[in-house]
Amino acid sequence: MISPASSAPITRRWPWPLLLLALCAALAVGLAGWHYFTAENAVLPLQPVTQLTPVPTTVAEVAVGLARLPVQANGYLVTQTYDVAGPFLRPGAALGLVALLGVALAYFLAAVSPLSRLYFVASMALVIFLLMSLNADLLDVFETGRQYVLVLSLVLLVGPAYYFHAFRPETPFTTRLGTFAALVAGLGLLVFLQNPNPADYTALHLSAYFTQAGAVAFALLVLWVAFENVHGLLWVNTQAATPAGRYGLWAFLLAGGLYLTVLLLYYLNQNQLLVLPGIQLDPYLLLLPAVAVAWLGQSRRAATLPAGVPPGAAAILLLVLVLLATGTLGYALATANDPLLQAGRDFTALALLGVGGAFLLYVLLNFGPLLRQKKAVYRVVFQPQRFPFYAMYALGIVAVVGVTMRNNFFVLDQVQAGAYNNLGDLARLESELTPEDMSRALLAERYYAESDVLDQHNHKASLGRAALYRFRLQRQNEINILRRALARRPSPRISLRLAALHNEQQDFFDRLAILQEGLRAHPTNAALNADLAQLYSRSALADSVMHYRARAAAATGSDDAMLAANELAYRIRQQNWAGATALVEGARSTTPDNAALQANTLLLARLTGKSAAAPTPLPDTTQALNDARFARLYHDALGRATRHDTTLLPLLPALAANPANAPFLDQLTLLRAFTHHYGGQPVAAQQALLPLASGSGTGAAYYQQLQGLWLLDQGLPAPAASRFQEARENSPTLPALPLAYALALSGQPDSARQVAGRAPQSAELRLLLAALQPELRETYSLASDSIKTQYLVLRGDELPASALLPAAASVPTGPLQATALLAQLPRALEAGQLEAIRTTLAQAAPAVGAAGASPWNVLRGELYVRGQQWPQLRELVQQGTFSGFDTYQRLYFRAALAEAGKQPAEAGRLYAQLVQQAPFAENGLVAAAAFHARRQEFPAAYDVLLRGVEYNPESVALLKAYVLAAVPVGLMEYAQGPLYRLGTLLSAADYGTFRKEYDAALAARKASWN
Repeated sequence: MISPASSAPITRRWPWPLLLLALCAALAVGLAGWHYFTAENAVLPLQPVTQLTPVPTTVAEVAVGLARLPVQANGYLVTQTYDVAGPFLRPGAALGLVALLGVALAYFLAAVSPLSRLYFVASMALVIFLLMSLNADLLDVFETGRQYVLVLSLVLLVGPAYYFHAFRPETPFTTRLGTFAALVAGLGLLVFLQNPNPADYTALHLSAYFTQAGAVAFALLVLWVAFENVHGLLWVNTQAATPAGRYGLWAFLLAGGLYLTVLLLYYLNQNQLLVLPGIQLDPYLLLLPAVAVAWLGQSRRAATLPAGVPPGAAAILLLVLVLLATGTLGYALATANDPLLQAGRDFTALALLGVGGAFLLYVLLNFGPLLRQKKAVYRVVFQPQRFPFYAMYALGIVAVVGVTMRNNFFVLDQVQAGAYNNLGDLARLESELTPEDMSRALLAERYYAESDVLDQHNHKASLGRAALYRFRLQRQNEINILRRALARRPSPRISLRLAALHNEQQDFFDRLAILQEGLRAHPTNAALNADLAQLYSRSALADSVMHYRARAAAATGSDDAMLAANELAYRIRQQNWAGATALVEGARSTTPDNAALQANTLLLARLTGKSAAAPTPLPDTTQALNDARFARLYHDALGRATRHDTTLLPLLPALAANPANAPFLDQLTLLRAFTHHYGGQPVAAQQALLPLASGSGTGAAYYQQLQGLWLLDQGLPAPAASRFQEARENSPTLPALPLAYALALSGQPDSARQVAGRAPQSAELRLLLAALQPELRETYSLASDSIKTQYLVLRGDELPASALLPAAASVPTGPLQATALLAQLPRALEAGQLEAIRTTLAQAAPAVGAAGASPWNVLRGELYVRGQQWPQLRELVQQGTFSGFDTYQRLYFRAALAEAGKQPAEAGRLYAQLVQQAPFAENGLVAAAAFHARRQEFPAAYDVLLRGVEYNPESVALLKAYVLAAVPVGLMEYAQGPLYRLGTLLSAADYGTFRKEYDAALAARKASWN
């Protein structure tokens, strides 16, 4: 045994070990404080849940004469509510606790090894209890089922401690500390590196089994410092240098009595006490000054230490207890283990009250007269004359034990419940590592259930079981367990999670009741107010929406971006366009990067026909889309497509290839199709839509309808009608007007009238029905100008060839006449009226470089090709305006110029590009086939026409050319179907003429073989 004096060098000659331990203790206190304020957000983080409400929008229009057929797609109105994720495990916090435990263990062994025999044996008993409680052998470091790790730990730690105690008591503290630090570190590395489990699992295992030992360390620290706050009050009252500056007996009684009264009220009020509005008393905060006073007053308290415990060792043991206790508390805070936290609060309050009251009595009995005389009692407070110090401690501890016994030792049940919660977390981690093994999940649920029995409906166990139920999709079980947790104690996060489970339309009143109940307990909670405002937005109670949204905005921790997005969605739903625009202007500067708000802003711009003021950032293809970012991308992509912007074209396939974006795969494919079509690549758009339009049902019907509209936009009414009919078969509720127009343009006015009769009334329908009147051909001159124009667009081919252009010219000059001429000029071109067309173009067509000259330039170019006017065609190609799909006509004209200029290689390249990109351009494909036929490249000519017929199987020009091209390559059997189809499309005379041409080609082939 060494004397107290012999231990003084621990703190004087070698201060750095104590300093290092103090820094570790301060770090532990800091981490506990950090977890005190941040653990809830880490374990149960709030996360926005995005709801996408489809809103029909018109993306573009397909012009059919004077009619405008809308191309519609769903926009998405974005609203957000709160949900609670987790509870998440905290392996990082567990690793921190294990590290602090290792530091404390090394210091403890170094400090107790020179103590007297009795205290050394007691200390070793604590160490052995600790090592046994960790159950490190369950980690399978060595052979399963053997306690080799425990034996090795006892040999490596207890053995050297006994050696230093029995044989080398004079060994310097730093040597002992270094020895035990190396041994503890080596043992830790062995446990972590040799077991087959991940480090996270090992840390959670050790921290879970350390729970009860940590609770013991916490209780010892609390008992050590339980009276120090009263001691601190005594110091404040008597520390002045002169009696005049000291407060005396009554001030001390008042301060001490007030402190103990607050603790008594806390205990009597079921461990709750409102100190200030919104601020509850937390006994943990009272531990901080108690520990500080204990550390500062240890030199005076040295007189109370037993003979076998030197002051230097006591200082180290105090810091070790602080380290272990705050580490235990910090881990309980980090994991939101409320049974442990509540047990700690209850025990702390009870110990501070019991031992603090005993100390107050101790001071009055021993130093009451000195306090009346205003003496510096704090100097001699640990030198009692009447009532011994140990008797004071015994009285306080008896009081604490007596009250705990009266409560049936419920604090022990809470500690055990907290230990079960930690074991449940450990088993839950195992189930996450091996999801196919349901036994681990069942074991975790059993641990949580045991915790629930000991501390009924505690939140940690309830949330753990709820997480297991959520993983197994047992919604009702999750609802039941969360309701029982709220019956124990209100919690905003549990209320939010429970409300999030009631997310169906029929759950409106259940969700309303949950949120209102949560607000009664926490009226200033921002998330609860925001969710209730969003719930009321589904009703007609506009004042309730405004009230709760204002409360949410005024609450601390409010998410202004989410509130702004929800408010904008509400105003859009109410069609309050002015209010929505004003909100966007105000929110742009405060929440520039909020995806939900940007998505709603883009939707507002589309609905109001205005452009978005701020540019939308391009998506990160390496990041998975969530609902809000998807909606922003969706609206931005539609806007870019209608502006013919193909910036997103290389990004969309990369996003679709990300497996995490699988829920949005159809919409991403649709966006790619929109970008292709309005970016001037209609064939690629049709190919992109093909997988979506290949099925049956309402989903496929929409894509089939879209294909039909785009085919109509390319001037292919017959294939469009086929797609429209297929779409109507899959979904009879689709608009019938596009099908009626496609049938009318395909030369089927009777069918068009029949379909139009089932369409709802609209201006476009009335115009169509008027233009489809059977007698309109005879009463044409009496019809209005708009009906005349639409008649020429739809049925102008019924007129004789000599009346084609005069009928269009009879329409008054202006947009109507331009529409009529653009409809009749191609028909006149087919009739061979080249001179009349040339005259009409000279009179009515705008200049070749004008903004709207593109369709006129196509007619000019075709006229120049047929007349072989190559200089004029070259000038047109160089100076003329070609927009939209007409750019492919420019490509055809360039190919024709190259062919005329004796550049076959360039002509072949341009024709191949045209065939690949624009198989709908029948004049270009017929010219390309003729080019190859003139060069005796008959298979190439056949392939060109085959591609054209596959894309536009109703084109008479392509069918004729295909049937004739099949003869030189000997594929006449493949031409029988198209030949039959021509028989249904041509008049008898025209078919007879073509049949003679076909028979002549066959005869020529036979003659060539002979």
